Amino acid sequence: MTTGITSRSTSRDRRRAVRAGLCRALVVIPLLAAGRPVPAVDDQIVGEAAADQEGQRQPHMLDLGMNFDANLFEHRGNSWVVRGGPAPPPAAERPPEPLALSRGREMGLRRLERIEAACGIAAEQKRRLVLAVESDVRRFVAEVETTRERYAGHQINMNEPAGQREWHSFQQDVKRCRDQLRDLFDRGSLFATVLTATLDDGQRTCLATEIAARRSFHWRAMVLEATSKLDDSLGLDQRQHDALVKELLSHEPALRTEADMLARDDVNLRRSLVLMVMSECDASRIRAAVSDQQWRMLAVLINQGKAMRSWIEQQGVIEGKP
Repeated sequence: MTTGITSRSTSRDRRRAVRAGLCRALVVIPLLAAGRPVPAVDDQIVGEAAADQEGQRQPHMLDLGMNFDANLFEHRGNSWVVRGGPAPPPAAERPPEPLALSRGREMGLRRLERIEAACGIAAEQKRRLVLAVESDVRRFVAEVETTRERYAGHQINMNEPAGQREWHSFQQDVKRCRDQLRDLFDRGSLFATVLTATLDDGQRTCLATEIAARRSFHWRAMVLEATSKLDDSLGLDQRQHDALVKELLSHEPALRTEADMLARDDVNLRRSLVLMVMSECDASRIRAAVSDQQWRMLAVLINQGKAMRSWIEQQGVIEGKP
């Protein structure tokens, strides 16, 4: 019996040795073909284990400099992206210009193109406006780069209270830069001042008409989208639907009309905006258009919209708001 057990044990050891040899061969052959030295299998296993452990740690470590541009230019409003892990190795060469400069300049030139299409501007008028765009953008870049330098290469541990506090402070700074980018060419900017002084009366009238038409178009689209959802949840008939649409369209808010307006990308923000405006409509007219049961359900939604006014205004979707 002892001999049999020893024989089976030896056979198993032999099979294990063969499998280990095959594994080494699979590692060695491609490395030999590439002309590179062959690491020990044990070293390779240890290296992989260390890499796995390092990868598990990375989600807790955030490089704020790496997250700055992503959150400023790729995500807006209350949307945030968190890119974990260590900072990438520094590039051999710095980019030719800050991202804030190219993005801000692009926004200004797009706005200028829409103005030119709406009312037509002469070459000298356009030259003045281009210079105003550049001046506003340069001022914005100076402020943004100062903030970004504060976070360049700075890593935090999100598992620690101190790291979470720094992340909150980082969000506040990015939000301030987002607001500056959003309002870059609005009232108070050099561009807005030069625009008013440069356009003649006829051009200003054409521009105001075009902006009003664009605002009405976007508001109507938001109202129809929101009321179609109400049709489903409240069971509105066509008469009730038309009554709500008419009341909402008569209370058109001063929507921002720029092409990158945040509300176009956020269905919840659009719905909340419509409910907020509904809370400012004549409640007796809305109440008369629906049944008692529908009104009880609708009143809850209207109160939700009213309570969100402060948050909606903070998103910058209405002109003249922070």
